[in-house]
Amino acid sequence: MDQSKKNLPVGLSLIEIVIAVTISLLLLLMINATYNLNQRAYVATDSKAEITQNGRVILDRLVREVRQTPDIATELPLDTSDPSSLPSELMFQNGHNTSQIEYIRYYLDGSDIKRKIIVYFFLQAPENYVHYYDIDSEEGEPPYGPPQMLVLETKIIGEYASDLEFWGDRLVNINLYLQKNNQTEIINTAVYGRNL
Repeated sequence: MDQSKKNLPVGLSLIEIVIAVTISLLLLLMINATYNLNQRAYVATDSKAEITQNGRVILDRLVREVRQTPDIATELPLDTSDPSSLPSELMFQNGHNTSQIEYIRYYLDGSDIKRKIIVYFFLQAPENYVHYYDIDSEEGEPPYGPPQMLVLETKIIGEYASDLEFWGDRLVNINLYLQKNNQTEIINTAVYGRNL
């Protein structure tokens, strides 16, 4: 065997180890930064897609029901000149159920959009539903006055809402503001009440 190869030191020098560790750390940091960037982009895209889909579901149902209503109970401003006067709820007569007088109320509750079905009646005839504005004029036991209200159903139809605004006359305008994971979406629509 060759004597010169026998006496050579085996292994890496300290400088070589430091360089290898430094390059490895730089590669790991670059991979981690790329992963974090992709993860943030995924979360942002996913949040935006979720709130957009949620907003469409809310507005599709709301628009379909407002389109059929014969009466809107909520007094709406004609325009947005005074933003503080825009109501965040809308109550209207159910145009799909013509066998009974029912009202539907959409409103913001925290970050949820809720839908209530409400009926009004007089104590003398609780099975007969009346309009919210009717006054008891039958002769009988006092007190006379406005009808009693009964909530038949309350459902959450959407989430991630931060605001809801309504205005208009026969053309009801709607602004829906949605927010999740620092992603904000504003969806605007308008619906013409065919039966108003």
